[in-house]
Amino acid sequence: MQSKCYQILLIGEDPSRTQTYTQMLQEAEDASFEVAKETNWQSTLERLAMGAPDLPLPDAILWELAASGSAALALLKDSASPLWSVPFVVLVPENQKPLGEQMLQAGANECLVIEALNRDLLQRALRYAIERNRSENSVRQWERRFEDLFENTKDILFTVDLEGNVTSVNKAAEEIMGWPRNEALQKNIKCLVAPEHTVLCNEVMRRIVSEEPLQHFEIAMLRKDGRKVLLEANARLIRSNGKKDYVQGIARDVTERRQLENMVRQSQKLEAIGRLSGGLAHDFNNLLCVINGHTELLTEALQPDDPAVRSVTQIRKAADSAAALTRQLLAFSRRQVFHPQIVDLNAIVTETERLLARLIDEHIEFYTALDPALGRVMVDPVQVEQVIINLVLNARDAMPQGGKLTIETSNLDLEEDHQLKLSQIPSGKYVLLSLTDTGCGMNEETQNRIFEPFYTTKEMGKGTGLGLATVYGIVKQSGGYIWVYSEEGRGTTFKVYLPRVARPLTEARPSRHIEISKGAETILVVEDAEPLRALTKEFLAASGYTILDAANGDEALRIAKSYAGTIDLLLTDVVMPRMSGKPLVEQMAEIRPHTRVLYMSGYPNDGIVQAGILANGVALLEKPFTRELLSKRVRQALDEAALAT
Repeated sequence: MQSKCYQILLIGEDPSRTQTYTQMLQEAEDASFEVAKETNWQSTLERLAMGAPDLPLPDAILWELAASGSAALALLKDSASPLWSVPFVVLVPENQKPLGEQMLQAGANECLVIEALNRDLLQRALRYAIERNRSENSVRQWERRFEDLFENTKDILFTVDLEGNVTSVNKAAEEIMGWPRNEALQKNIKCLVAPEHTVLCNEVMRRIVSEEPLQHFEIAMLRKDGRKVLLEANARLIRSNGKKDYVQGIARDVTERRQLENMVRQSQKLEAIGRLSGGLAHDFNNLLCVINGHTELLTEALQPDDPAVRSVTQIRKAADSAAALTRQLLAFSRRQVFHPQIVDLNAIVTETERLLARLIDEHIEFYTALDPALGRVMVDPVQVEQVIINLVLNARDAMPQGGKLTIETSNLDLEEDHQLKLSQIPSGKYVLLSLTDTGCGMNEETQNRIFEPFYTTKEMGKGTGLGLATVYGIVKQSGGYIWVYSEEGRGTTFKVYLPRVARPLTEARPSRHIEISKGAETILVVEDAEPLRALTKEFLAASGYTILDAANGDEALRIAKSYAGTIDLLLTDVVMPRMSGKPLVEQMAEIRPHTRVLYMSGYPNDGIVQAGILANGVALLEKPFTRELLSKRVRQALDEAALAT
């Protein structure tokens, strides 16, 4: 509630009349007028300029004008005066009413004729002037607050007329859209919308002007530099005097948020596809083992000139192609076993460069820019070579008419506030591998799907759609990140971020030749797929081994407890129903602690393989395997057991 105590400054040269005015004010019944006096306006200004503590700015000035009227008029016109914001009530004699009119025109709030003055008139004039001034100050204060909010909010605030012409924007709009205010005010909102959202913009404007219900909407706009900005907006129609006047709106830049959400969804989708792909690869590898094994047996049983040999050979080739596809699926799902080493990425690029020269057409210019001070990374060099080859082949296919391909390496330190958080790449020290082509580029939809298995933009029969899926899986399994940027008609850049390590290069170890020979040991084969179990048993029995076989872990444990002789090796599948390979091995160790273990799997789980790396002391036979590889791994496991004792 506003105070009814008013501070009045009374300026008058005649003490008797100023005393009369004071008495009129002090006789007020429902208000308190505290009156300070000055003889002229000049002395008042001097005291205010000196900051006299006993004379703060009054609520109103009551001024009796006499011969000093022209000076008072100059005072009211002086906006620099400290009294400029204080309401004035002037008193003039009857014979100086024209001066009073001039004072009103100059800004005085009220002009009273001295001869007609009474107590009620004087009190009412001062109270009206003060309350009106307070109301105007309150309005101005709210206007300043609104202006501050309008200018300093991080969201875009705007108004447009009913035709869509921009009539006001705030500072955030200038920063986000890149248009200076004077240029933005010359635009129509429909000209700033991305082409694909023109229809949406027209429909939104129609619904707003028609006052149809409208929830918030998302619309793509064009910055001055041509880049797109995705805005989440809300707008409404404003009426004035009952008539449709303009549209008022607020918008927020959600470009990065939506991109990040899309990346998260894409990552989740790829993860789900990866789990499915890994499961399919496991089942296919079991089947391929059986197909390859029986083709080997058929080949041995047939005479070289038998016509059936050609058919068996074609079956074997098809099985090998299928095995290659399952390996790619396992790479994508990050379920293949990889052998990490501390390597120099420049050396891998240089070694791969000889092969790339044969893969790239002559009309493609090929360049490398390798950082001589490049840091080291911990990766499987064979798989990183596969990454480079697949990316180069992808670039080659994108430049059928020729172009330029560049491979670059560099060190990169990403700080906590780096801009690539949008790409879900955390801060840290990386080695960056970049491949840039000047080919046909990709649209946004293609970029969102390029890492999906079997997705390809090539003609039927020209590609499996597994190349980039394999790249994605290898990079992720290596602890790295991959990022792509492309524009249609302007080329593509792939960037691979691999964690940098401060460790010495892995020394090349001389391979120990293991002679493949027959044996007489006893082997317990555990495999739930009966055809594969039977084939494995046949292969090993033909090599002289004594074979015990079980369809599951429970059966294998019963055999281990009841068999009277020595069991030299447990050859078990990793993924089985009821009891998987790892729990079987743990229980087997309690029953027969000296039995060696060789796992076999087409889909190693996290109990055997951690991030693709075999746990210490674990031997693994990857499916699909050949008879030769099976014999070699079994012999190696048994010989290493003999050496250990």
